[in-house]
Amino acid sequence: MEYRNRYGDTYTFTKQEDGNVLWEGDFKYCRFGVIPDKDDFTFVDPSGGPFIEKDQMLSHVIKHDDFNVIVTGFTNTDKGFIIKTKPHEYDPNDTSHLADTKIIGGIINTSYDE
Repeated sequence: MEYRNRYGDTYTFTKQEDGNVLWEGDFKYCRFGVIPDKDDFTFVDPSGGPFIEKDQMLSHVIKHDDFNVIVTGFTNTDKGFIIKTKPHEYDPNDTSHLADTKIIGGIINTSYDE
């Protein structure tokens, strides 16, 4: 999958057999978030984007449904970065985030107390 940033730079995202993603492109001008005393990045931000950080859904950044995974970290490689990922687990039938609502005098009340 190719991603074009706001400066016209193209980055390529390739799914790997182990579930991780190879991120290739020009990282000459890039910011990194580093965990103190570790060699692990919390985010990678090439000039012009895309800004990608840990605990983020990758498909929300690169706008492609084939990458519905959660970012867990980054490993620097000769070609760019390996984005370490884990599956996004969800129950499509879970509606617990939807609350019963009542409108009382123009005010939305989501509690069960009256």
